[in-house]
Amino acid sequence: MRSKQLIAEETGWSGVAWAAAGAVSLGVLVAGIVLAFWPVPAGEGPVAGTARYVAGAVDAERAREAPVRRESLRAGQDVTFTEPELNALLGRTKGGERPNVRLAEGRVQLARALAGPGWPAKVQPVLQARAEPVRAGAGWALQAREVYLGGLALHRLPVLAELAWRESLEPLLPPELRAALPGARELEVAGSTLRLRRP
Repeated sequence: MRSKQLIAEETGWSGVAWAAAGAVSLGVLVAGIVLAFWPVPAGEGPVAGTARYVAGAVDAERAREAPVRRESLRAGQDVTFTEPELNALLGRTKGGERPNVRLAEGRVQLARALAGPGWPAKVQPVLQARAEPVRAGAGWALQAREVYLGGLALHRLPVLAELAWRESLEPLLPPELRAALPGARELEVAGSTLRLRRP
């Protein structure tokens, strides 16, 4: 009778596997949360494979041409944007914070702070993506190559990276710019400028 009780109380291999899977999942979740809220270091420029964040230039004096650039886009003309002009045209997020764009090394870095109710500014994780111009059919598009949430590299999880880019970052770009990309003849990031040429 006692041997039957022992057999009933023993954990099978499936129980061990479920416990191990649960422990690994919990570890991954905790590591993801820690990385997401880990302070992102600033530096001289973006470094491939790191979550370093460098804000783009915001200059009210140089951004005065932004409305002219917007009208040029609407009129179907070739347009060259500087960082301050693009930053002046970026839409605000639902939380009211101002996103930031930086043009460097042939890429567009677009970033925003994610704010929760009552979160102090120092603990707001930064969601950032580094996108580069790519051919898309007859026109062009911006494709995110690196996406970070704090120090967490979302681009290693392609579905999450695509979702973060399409739903949270790309919509912040000026709507006129997004509408012009599919019909553009050329899109190029040269230094700290973005050039869009029409057919």
